[in-house]
Formats: sequence, C-alpha cells, structure tokens
Amino acid sequence: MISDKAVEIKRKLKIEPIKGSYNSYAVHEKEKRDWSGNIYLTCLVAILAIAFFT
Repeated sequence: MISDKAVEIKRKLKIEPIKGSYNSYAVHEKEKRDWSGNIYLTCLVAILAIAFFT
C-alpha cells in the first residue's frame, strides 16, 4: 500500500568527479558493516570452547 507520507532516508554518499569528462560525477554509497552476526558467532564459539575445556 502506498502512503502519502514522505520518508527521509539518510544515506552517506561519496561523490567524485570522473576524470576526463565534463560535469560528470560518480556516486558511491558508503555502507555500514553489520557486525551483529560476527558478534553472535564469536559468543557461540566462546561458549562452546568453555564447555569443551571444562
């Protein structure tokens, strides 16, 4: 369903001029890395290591 409310999306963009062209730019979106999966995996490995060595 389409809403009439405008949603503001905050994105970090890196805009660089393209060499050898006039008034042309390359737009790169900076992405944040999602560390939550790595943190859960590390905790699981630590719990399994403690259980194995005790």
